Amino acid sequence: MLRSIIEYYAEHERYRCGYCKGSDTNYGHGMWAHTMTVSDYQDLIDRGWRRSGKYVYKPTISIICCPSYTIRCKALEFKASKSQKKVLKQFNKYLIGQEEAAGGGDQQMSSGSEDIRLEDYGEGPELFVETSNAHRDINLTSLVAPVESNSISSNDKNPEGEMSEIDTSEDKNALRDSQECKKVTCVDPSRVPCKKAKQLRIERKLERLKQKGIDVSTLEKKQNKEKQVEDFINELPKETKRKLKIKLVRTNPPSPEWLETAKETHQVYVKYQTTVHGDKPEKCTQPKFEDFLVQSPLLEEHNESGPACGYGSFHQQYWLDGKIIAVGVIDVLPKCVSSVYFFYDPQYRNLTLGTYGALREIEFTRHLHTCAPELKYYYMGFYIHSCRKMRYKGNFFPSDLLCPETYKWIPIRDCIPILEITPYSRLDPDIDSIDENYPTEDDINYIPMLFKGEVTSYKTYKRKMGKRADNADVLMEYAKLVGAKSAKSLVMFV
Repeated sequence: MLRSIIEYYAEHERYRCGYCKGSDTNYGHGMWAHTMTVSDYQDLIDRGWRRSGKYVYKPTISIICCPSYTIRCKALEFKASKSQKKVLKQFNKYLIGQEEAAGGGDQQMSSGSEDIRLEDYGEGPELFVETSNAHRDINLTSLVAPVESNSISSNDKNPEGEMSEIDTSEDKNALRDSQECKKVTCVDPSRVPCKKAKQLRIERKLERLKQKGIDVSTLEKKQNKEKQVEDFINELPKETKRKLKIKLVRTNPPSPEWLETAKETHQVYVKYQTTVHGDKPEKCTQPKFEDFLVQSPLLEEHNESGPACGYGSFHQQYWLDGKIIAVGVIDVLPKCVSSVYFFYDPQYRNLTLGTYGALREIEFTRHLHTCAPELKYYYMGFYIHSCRKMRYKGNFFPSDLLCPETYKWIPIRDCIPILEITPYSRLDPDIDSIDENYPTEDDINYIPMLFKGEVTSYKTYKRKMGKRADNADVLMEYAKLVGAKSAKSLVMFV
């Protein structure tokens, strides 16, 4: 039987914020996960937790400087925006040979652009290094005896032309009148909107075909059908100037494919961190890279109703003409594909690989759904509205944010007006809505404890240890953070 074994850190200390760079304005709770089942991790991320390597953490968003809300995209309903379609077309043109990517320009890092992809922005090595050396090694083979349990509930601008100080009031009034006049003439509800030239050409073509007696009903349906991500990917000709191949390799346990490409993958990571994020090379060593983006607590799992690749932690490698140019670090979970990190060779940054990678991961989610019906979401980590560089995640539509108080999913379009007013807020508009996974005092008695190689309930552990085991307050805090369901499933190492 697969079990999740964790060490909970009750400390709630201040630490550096990776978003606003505040030295001591971030707070959070954490746990070291020696092992973790994919279903347990799914429950945790649906409660605001997230992993960095084997460290699993939950920001205390009610008091931190940059409140971070878990965001997920409804992959099955996803509709690419105009700029996202442009990224797909641009990449296709590059593969065909119509465009070049050399030069390493700054297009991808332009301010306010959705082409940025920084899941790591504040969720990266800095947080991991601070906490990674506190855990204890345990012998997992000594696990014996099932835990006692009761029934578990499954709830689971500046203006373009600033007026100078010597402008007269008449000038100001004239300008205001002119602007109001423009507003009136530009927003005429009775005026029929002009059609685009492309649409006019299509209509003329269909009319000519009709006059020739050709049935155009199927053509009209095809023209009206909006292109999906898969359509852009599949419209490439069989023979292209450049060859792109995306390989999925398991990292935990490390697959032979991963071991063969570990050195090349690390080299791309070093280029990315030192060029895009300005890290020093000593922060990007192979061991630190593996601790951060290779090591994972998630156990490999396979079942009949799951995807062919199974569940767990993977790297999606983007191979261009025989070399790795980008890597997406992902977790495949029962309900979603969770994006952990994405890095790429800066030589190709003009291809806006961050956005391209996200679109391919959404397409991958939809592909997995065909054989795993429950898997239909794409989790993008945290959405931080107070950090402009992180708002790009809201451009993947439709998406939901997780309410930090009721743990219900709320459409992001309903959350933005609230977050414009206050960085932290209860997002659930239903005042009667509650956290249905909130633990009771009795629930802590059934928290599994790993003690001297045996798994037992806290109730039994306390009976054996007496006053030395009396830490009910800490356990109640822990149960509230992970929820009643996870509290009875995660095995706590003591």
